Amino acid sequence: MPLFSIIIPVYNVQNYLAACIKSVAEQEGPRDWECLLVDDGSTDMTPQLCDAFAAEIPGVQVLHRKNGGPSAARNAGIRAATGEWLLFLDGDDAMAPGLLAALRRELTAHPGYDWFIGRHLEWQADGSLTEHTGQRLLPGPFDSTDYGERLHALYTAAHWAVWKYCLRRSFLLGTGVRFRRDVSWAEDCLFILTLLNECECLYFLDLVFTHYRVGRQGSLLTDPHNLPRRFSSLAAAQRHLAALQATGRVTPEVYRCMEDAFADVFWPQARTAAVRDAKVRRRCLPCLKSLRPLYARGIQVRTRRDWRLFQTLMRLCGPRLALWAAACLKKG
Repeated sequence: MPLFSIIIPVYNVQNYLAACIKSVAEQEGPRDWECLLVDDGSTDMTPQLCDAFAAEIPGVQVLHRKNGGPSAARNAGIRAATGEWLLFLDGDDAMAPGLLAALRRELTAHPGYDWFIGRHLEWQADGSLTEHTGQRLLPGPFDSTDYGERLHALYTAAHWAVWKYCLRRSFLLGTGVRFRRDVSWAEDCLFILTLLNECECLYFLDLVFTHYRVGRQGSLLTDPHNLPRRFSSLAAAQRHLAALQATGRVTPEVYRCMEDAFADVFWPQARTAAVRDAKVRRRCLPCLKSLRPLYARGIQVRTRRDWRLFQTLMRLCGPRLALWAAACLKKG
């Protein structure tokens, strides 16, 4: 059984995949890992590249599947994994040099933990690596029975990114928590909010896990025409969160923390939807309306006057008028 299973969902990343695989293959130490490339129905040369890397690099395996989105691809990787620990990586990013060697030491030194959290560096278009100044990680253990305290510590250190986590596979399988197939954007957030309810003991490492490629053109995050798809995913995630409370799987206190955290994902996207293209705004409206339970929630939205004003417009006037008004202000 390998020590690490590295799960990499890939979709149309032919220009970036070689650098990603190279960063794994050149890790220091024994070949005690498996690298699972989950080809999610790519339509470029990604499938052929995956097969070529698997043929040449011991430990690299390929799973070809019909397109189902990143959540379904990661779940496929989890099902196929055999390692003691799970690591996640995206096909356009890279694993930090020396990560596996450092993890071997840290996992041995802290055997009582199932969830380790590290840092990342932003990989700029010019090839430089920069710190993410918006996150503050305090190295060491964090144990708390209070969900809100755990959530604050985790978000402050890592935001919503599973590619900064090392998870014990038996722990994850035992929780039954998986990525939701109908959530194809911000899927990390729902997964993390749910998993955090199953784990009271976290360990933070002052260790860079990932070089995260910033602003890749054509990605779901950079193209404004993908906004309706983002809201569709947020609406699906909100339904799953509401179901947790409705079925009694989380307490009302935990659910309030979850809603506030999820609303802080929602509000920047709602503001982004105030685009000049009226057609794009109209396509966003159905899902925005279904997300009305979030209009009164959120922590970060209260920290800026202009954000609070937008929130008030959304609550009192609805998304159609709020987006139009915000778009007009952007024009000015």
